[in-house]
Formats: sequence, C-alpha cells, structure tokens
Amino acid sequence: MNFALIVLVISTIAGIYIGILSQRPVSSLSDSIKCPFCYGIDLCKDVDDKRITLTYKSFGDVFYNLFSVKNLYFAEYGDKRVVLKKLGHKEELDRIRRTHVAQDDVLNFMKSGDGVRSFRPCSKETAKTFLNEMSSNFDLDQIWTILQVNVEPLILTLLSNQAWPVPKLYGRCGFLIIEQYCGLPLNHFQTSPWHVRAYLALQLLEAAIHFTHKHHDFRLYLTDISPDNIAVDDNFTLYFVDLENVILKQKLEDNKMIHYSEYFADEDFVYSEEEVCQSPISDHNVYAVCRLLLSRRAPWPMMRNGLLHSPPPGVTTLHSELFSLVEECVDSKVKLNRFYIAEELIRLLKGVIE
Repeated sequence: MNFALIVLVISTIAGIYIGILSQRPVSSLSDSIKCPFCYGIDLCKDVDDKRITLTYKSFGDVFYNLFSVKNLYFAEYGDKRVVLKKLGHKEELDRIRRTHVAQDDVLNFMKSGDGVRSFRPCSKETAKTFLNEMSSNFDLDQIWTILQVNVEPLILTLLSNQAWPVPKLYGRCGFLIIEQYCGLPLNHFQTSPWHVRAYLALQLLEAAIHFTHKHHDFRLYLTDISPDNIAVDDNFTLYFVDLENVILKQKLEDNKMIHYSEYFADEDFVYSEEEVCQSPISDHNVYAVCRLLLSRRAPWPMMRNGLLHSPPPGVTTLHSELFSLVEECVDSKVKLNRFYIAEELIRLLKGVIE
C-alpha cells in the first residue's frame, strides 16, 4: 500500500469520525443532571436549544474537541467564538460532597484547606466578604461545589464589573463554563516583532499592578503566571485565562508596608503564602511577571530569554535602562520597590512603543 493511499484512508476515517462527533450536542458535556450541585444553570436553555455548538474550523478546534484536551472545547455562541471549560476531571467531580450546607460551613471549608489548594483566602474575614459578593450571582450549593473543584467561575465573576484583562464569562451550564475566546497562548508570540512583544510586556506589568491594587475590596495574587495561562487576541490584547490559582487578600488597612518577594538563584520560582497574607501589600504579582516572563533569566519552561529578548540595535542603545530595570525587578543588591520599578518600566515601554 503506497503512502498516498494510506493518507487517503486515514483522511477518510478521520473525516467520518469528525462528521459523527461534530453532531455531538454541547448538552452531552454539561452533566447538568447533577445540579443543583454544579456550577450553575443560567445558560442551560441556550445549550439545550443548541445555540452553542462545537466548531471544527481549525486543527486546534478538531484536536481539542475530539480528544477533550484539558477538558477544553471550542465553540460558537451566536456570532461569538467561545471556549467551553469543563472544570474538573471525572475523579474530582465524582468526589464532590453533594450535601446542602449553611454559610458557616462554607466559610469553615474555605479556611480549612480541605477545598482546592490552589485558592487561598488569607483570612476568615476575607472569605466572608468574598462569599457575600458571590451570593448575588451563585446560590450556596453552587459556591460549595465550585470551591471543591476550581474557583475560576467565582474569580471571573468577581472581576466582571470593570475592564480587567480576563475573559468575559457568558454563563454556566452544569459543569461547563462558557467564556470569551481570547486568542493564542503567549508563547506563540515569543518570536513576534520586538515592538509587539514590548506592547505585551507593557500589558503584563499593568495587569500585575491592577490585580494588586485595582479591586475595591481585594488584592488578587496570581500563583500560576505562565505563558500557557495567558492568551493574546488578534489586536495583541492580553488576557489571563486560567484563574484557579489565587491568593485572595482583603483590603483592610491603608498601610504602605510592602512584602518583598525574595529571589533565590537556585530555585525557579518560590513564594510564601503566609508572608503574602501577613503583609498589607505584596509585590508578588510584579515579581512573578518579571521573573517568569520578562527577565532574560526566566526559567524553563517559561519565556526563554524573556519576552524582550533580541531588541533592535536602536532600542538597546537608547533604552539600555529598560533591560537593567527588568533584571533589578527580579533581583537587586538593595531591595528596591518593585512597584516603582514596574511604573518606570511601563513609562519606558510606552516611550519605545509610541
């Protein structure tokens, strides 16, 4: 059997397989029958009416939708391209405690560490304020379920009222959340023109500051900042698309004392939840962006040589301070204020881009 015939046979089989699976309704993914112990039902009518359909317009669509890679699916919702996330693997969903609980039970659960370890409210007061804010969008059974699996629906809802660099959450059905498609992962832009990468670096620094200061009630410290968890759209606008790993700190006092994230040369990236929580403000987000994405010393498998690698000669000559500041943001002999460094980097990047 020659090579061309083999390719033809494989293509035919794949085409038939795709044809069969492309008829699969989104409702078959949602497990909405398990509600009320699910993430919500606000979009279930649109799911049942087939207003949300899986799409197979690219190799990525086919690969993710057929093989359930990371429980992530690409779909269309009216004229919008969306991402369907089935948060939690089968084993996690099977372990959910399907019992009605009171608010105090949820608060104790949040602080006990029995829930998802990727989410850490710094205190019971923080947990209570957070729970009160979520109660207008989720009932207690839904919050209880989400806290056992993945807090992303709650975090996206918390950040839905202002212009945050996160996907828009369109809604939920069973164990699916439907959110805005935000583009390709950041690592796809590692070799983009330098000015494009400079614009992305600018947005990363702005986001690090906003997650720390912008919300009226909380500081959000992201603990899994990596290129895979950041997406970039066709306009080079950047979004943080994986928000399950968060330390949540309530803004309780106007104290300017800043927790300084320590750099350890022999460690890729370490942080202390306790130190972040015990300080009124931490520079964790700024340090993470500089250490993992911008620095030429960024560890594998983050952004090799940093997002600002290989600058044009003119930039190197006229803006050498930019690159030295990035490295000082990671580590300096004197513990410099990283928020000041970030603001200076933003100023310099804007000057280069404009």
